[in-house]
Amino acid sequence: MLEAYGLSDPGCVRQNNEDSFLLAPSTGLYVVADGMGGAQAGEHASQMAVETVASFIEDAAVRDADTLAQAFQEANHRVMNAAASDANLEGMGTTLVAALENGPEVLIASVGDSRAYVYEDGQLTGITEDQTWVHEVGRRLGID
Repeated sequence: MLEAYGLSDPGCVRQNNEDSFLLAPSTGLYVVADGMGGAQAGEHASQMAVETVASFIEDAAVRDADTLAQAFQEANHRVMNAAASDANLEGMGTTLVAALENGPEVLIASVGDSRAYVYEDGQLTGITEDQTWVHEVGRRLGID
């Protein structure tokens, strides 16, 4: 049984919250985005990414892994175009992680260092790996 809960907190460092999330059981879509702290308009980027993925999945004739990947590509495209066309949004960015129910499977897509976990039998298990310089390159160089 799939259950989902959403809660966001800006933490102790920042004044504003740059997180966005969507829980849409009717479409089987669950999305979390964390705007990049320190970059301009991270909260705008995260909201735009979540809305783009949701709209793309809602409008899709088929909801499969390719569709989820295309939704992420479209979100990236829209965030980058908005940042390029407005100086106030320059440099904005966000992480993005989503789960999409697909029959008996749950498809996961992830970009950046927001993570997906499975909670089962009282234990959290990470199921995605961060896409960061340290993870992608640094670990091969011995940096943890």
